[in-house]
Amino acid sequence: MSVSETIGQEAVLLGTSILLGAALFLVYDVLRILRRVVPHGNLWIGLEDFIYWLICTAAVFVLLYRENDGMVRGFAFGGIVIGMLLYYVILSRWMIKVNVFVLSRVCGLFKKILGGIFGPPAKIGKKFTVFLIKRLKKVWRAVKMGLCKL
Repeated sequence: MSVSETIGQEAVLLGTSILLGAALFLVYDVLRILRRVVPHGNLWIGLEDFIYWLICTAAVFVLLYRENDGMVRGFAFGGIVIGMLLYYVILSRWMIKVNVFVLSRVCGLFKKILGGIFGPPAKIGKKFTVFLIKRLKKVWRAVKMGLCKL
């Protein structure tokens, strides 16, 4: 193996790690977009983050295993960080703003459509449920009074 082949392999590893860093940050941006469009509780956020970090760990492991025979190289991790920073500076803010705006509008449109379709039956069902609850309370009171008289 000559020196130029080794340098070429290291350059490929660096380029791949930069792309991996950008891809990992893109995946996290997808999570951030979903969290803004659909509010999550702390439990779901923690679970999503845990799964995200498992995926990150697996991706970095596969990168190091395939490209560098499993040897940990500092510049590979540096490339991942550089890729994340480049993606954050160049695309992240724009990507989140546009996608949150579009998805919020789409979700709002679906809510209006589904509300128009399922809204009237749901209102009727709610009124019927309230009516039944009131009637059951009256029956329960009568039963209690009858039991007390015994």
